[in-house]
Amino acid sequence: MLEQHGGEVPHSRTALEALPGVGRKTANVVLNTAFGEATIAVDTHIFRVANRTGLAPGKTPLAVERELLQAVPEEFLHAAHHWLILHGRYVCKARKPDCRRCSIADLCAYPEKTGAPPASPPR
Repeated sequence: MLEQHGGEVPHSRTALEALPGVGRKTANVVLNTAFGEATIAVDTHIFRVANRTGLAPGKTPLAVERELLQAVPEEFLHAAHHWLILHGRYVCKARKPDCRRCSIADLCAYPEKTGAPPASPPR
């Protein structure tokens, strides 16, 4: 980073991903949190919430990221990254989701976890 970027953290996804150990998710975190870019780093929590709610279904993190960038209104993209992580970490947990505390339980498409009838994905 010293030689190629003068000791500064690069501002582009391509340049970040060229750094050793930096993949798309890490690059998106840096772009979102350090540079305020409206991007979403799809971690395990976001992947789960996006698929359960039908907000951005996908089989891979990249597919979910692309769907989220289309589904989330631009003015909410920067914050949505954090909201979705927190929701997945503390409410929509993998093994024991706390559906009683969930403000979007009516959107959940996983009745085997919630006991609720399947919801139609929003669009």
